[in-house]
Amino acid sequence: MATDSKPLEASKKDDEERPLQVVLVGETTQENEELRAALKSLGIKPRKSDTGTDFIQTASERETVFVLSEFEGDVFHNLSKAEANIVGPPVIYHCAKENKEVPCHSRPLYNTAMEGVILCFTGLDKQEARPLAEIVHHMGGSIRRDVSAKVTHLIADCTDGPKYRLASSLGTPIVKPDWIYKVWADKDVVGIKADDKMVQYRVPPFYKCCLCFYGFTEEEKKHMEELTVENGGIFAEIGDEDCTHLVVDDQQTPVLPKDIVLPHFIVRAEWFWGSLQMEACSDERFYEYQKETTPGSLFTPGRCMSGSKSRKRKRLKENIAQLAAEGELDSPLYKRRSSSEYSRISMSPSSFLDASNTPDKSDVLTETTEIEEKSKAVPSKLSPRQQVVMELLQTEKNYVAILHTILNVFKSEIEKPNQYHGAILAAQDIKLIFGNIPPIYKVHCEIKDELMALMENWTEDCLVGQVISQHAEAMLKAYPPFVNYFEQTKETITKCDKSNTRFHAFLKVCQSKPECGRQSLTELLIRPVQRLPSVSLLLGDILKKTSQDNPDYERLENAIDLLKEIMTHINEDKRKTENQVVMFDIMNEIDNCPATILSSHRSFVTKADVIELSDELSGRNFPLSLFLFTDTLEICKRRTKHGSTAKSPALRRSPQKPYKHLGLLQLKTVKRIINYRESEDCQNSFGIIFKSHPDDKDKLYSFMVDETDVNKVQFLTSLAKSIAQTKCLADHEGLIATVEGRDLQINTSVLGRSTFSRAAKIGKRVSRAFSFNKTPSRLKRAVSSVLSPFSHENNHNTINVMGTPRRGGDLFNRRQASCMDLTDSISMLSSYPSSTTLYQEEDTVSLGAYSLQTPMEHSNMNDYNSRLMKPPS
Repeated sequence: MATDSKPLEASKKDDEERPLQVVLVGETTQENEELRAALKSLGIKPRKSDTGTDFIQTASERETVFVLSEFEGDVFHNLSKAEANIVGPPVIYHCAKENKEVPCHSRPLYNTAMEGVILCFTGLDKQEARPLAEIVHHMGGSIRRDVSAKVTHLIADCTDGPKYRLASSLGTPIVKPDWIYKVWADKDVVGIKADDKMVQYRVPPFYKCCLCFYGFTEEEKKHMEELTVENGGIFAEIGDEDCTHLVVDDQQTPVLPKDIVLPHFIVRAEWFWGSLQMEACSDERFYEYQKETTPGSLFTPGRCMSGSKSRKRKRLKENIAQLAAEGELDSPLYKRRSSSEYSRISMSPSSFLDASNTPDKSDVLTETTEIEEKSKAVPSKLSPRQQVVMELLQTEKNYVAILHTILNVFKSEIEKPNQYHGAILAAQDIKLIFGNIPPIYKVHCEIKDELMALMENWTEDCLVGQVISQHAEAMLKAYPPFVNYFEQTKETITKCDKSNTRFHAFLKVCQSKPECGRQSLTELLIRPVQRLPSVSLLLGDILKKTSQDNPDYERLENAIDLLKEIMTHINEDKRKTENQVVMFDIMNEIDNCPATILSSHRSFVTKADVIELSDELSGRNFPLSLFLFTDTLEICKRRTKHGSTAKSPALRRSPQKPYKHLGLLQLKTVKRIINYRESEDCQNSFGIIFKSHPDDKDKLYSFMVDETDVNKVQFLTSLAKSIAQTKCLADHEGLIATVEGRDLQINTSVLGRSTFSRAAKIGKRVSRAFSFNKTPSRLKRAVSSVLSPFSHENNHNTINVMGTPRRGGDLFNRRQASCMDLTDSISMLSSYPSSTTLYQEEDTVSLGAYSLQTPMEHSNMNDYNSRLMKPPS
């Protein structure tokens, strides 16, 4: 028994230690030297077979792997039906390189390019999906019926459906079917991985979509059409039958035309930019364009203003008062939102801004209720000092709200790592753009809270200056890093905006959000640069309303001095002269221009030539020019002809300036900008409602743009932005109201050719009267008769209207035109303050690259004066 058992035990031991059997099937596989070398390195001696069928019997007794170079044909299909373990040469290469055992798969495995890849299909029928599934299995991947967190890729041939929406919300890569075919075509490449070929086969956001655009400017429309093509779509004109999506600018398009063929999807522009930002087609349901009816009149009275003159005046006052009341704006962070606004905020999970990224509705309403209750506790009769402190608190709230928007709407979303395709910008770009904002936000939150506490328990002895002074050191640390690198911040934003499509789309989407006030990121980021000068000016206003025996008087002076020291410290390496030259040139062109227009915190924005439509300034139909600065509006009378026409050097007079100063309008007093709706009786016109003093009545100035190259909408936008900047408001578009011209008794049809022809004839007569070809006696009489009606009185602080002179005026000062010389320029400059006084006024401050430089040297001022006095060639 012992002798019989030994051979049986030895035979069993030999079977257990018997190595894996590898069979090379086919001539191509058998002649592959690289494959034979890989098997040798694994210690495997392969067998050879033409079809592999002769090893099928032994495969059931001994573990056998068949190696085939082609996964097609009769040989491959026969072995597959026999459920043989089939691998391709790349599997042997991989095992030899990693020193692993040759795997035994239940399915044929050609390579491991899709090892660990789990796919799901959508938009494909069974005939299209079946061969793709076989190829995926041949490369080590697996297939799932539904999308889940375990699915690594979605193979899609469309941009809609529940699987597509869920995959985009989960951040799952969505790839075209061509990706699988491309990886299979390179199946023999050693070490190939499917993800290496995936980027170029991603499904673009507008794949198989045809987009039409409505309500956009030609330039913006062209840009959006280019982006559509770059992202897999096509575009067509509105009304095209192939159009799948109509993208509408909902800010500029209240009503869609009725005579066009509308596609299935009518979406807002936010859908377009949101799709680009997330690099996937957003769910159209959350961006549906809500059709609106044509807005009616803003006023309770009828549109027809018929009636007596007293009734017309009464209605006009009521309309102006109503518009002025609607102009009182609050920060968007603290105003109560409507339910429709919350529905727009709560978007799909695929959107980059969801409900988790916006303030909770209950929190906002609770905070609003608290503020309303606190405001009710404040007495209705406020002292002058309390009013200015209230203004400081309100601008501080608005400023903190803007900083909150920058950090929570922009920064937190850009750097979020778990969104589709990861963070929008690189970490170094995020740090350069937003890295210096948190310290500023922290210190101003503390200032806001302390000012609110003062207003809740207000007394005239409240120490407002102490609140600013005790945070001066923190501001000195927080502001210089931001201001010093602000130019680099703007350059980084511009560079990323041009090079990163996701970032460009993200900025476009954010600009349409209520929290951003429809302002760009750069426009919001400039607010910290402007804040310290604004606080300094407000503290100066509080100081004027504070008596010297008030304990806060010295603290206010100390706070103002500390702010000026901070701004001086910031300005050490940031002073520039471009704005100074522009301001001097403008001042040189305006006759009787007040010297106070030159200020270190003021800069020039734009200019517009207009015709006055009211009788408040120079008179109806008179040509005027408006110079818009960051905090004020210079109103000038425009002279159609200026300069000397004298032929004889002896008779030459000083050149007449093209503009004459009428007045300065402070933008902080403006309550509403009126955009008169275009009609046959009212064209290219606008108005400004303001109140210069709390006790005054609301006034309305109306103008008509008198230039073809000046766009009324652009000018009003610039004006609204400057007003919002002065008042520290985020939403500038809320300052503009569009009304019918007849509601405010505005009619431009009377400005016909007859009016201008009469003005031309009058000008021609005046020019003949001033002709130097006349005899001296006639010239003397003509000059005397023309100059006698005009007065030379000046008032730089109020808006003046040229009137008739007083009787018995000083004839010595009324010079004849032929006797004027260049010394008038010297006398004009001598009336201005000295250069030191000009830049060291009590209410002028400076900050960084957006301020005037320190006074010019004495030699430079002399050179500038000589340039002013140089006669024209």
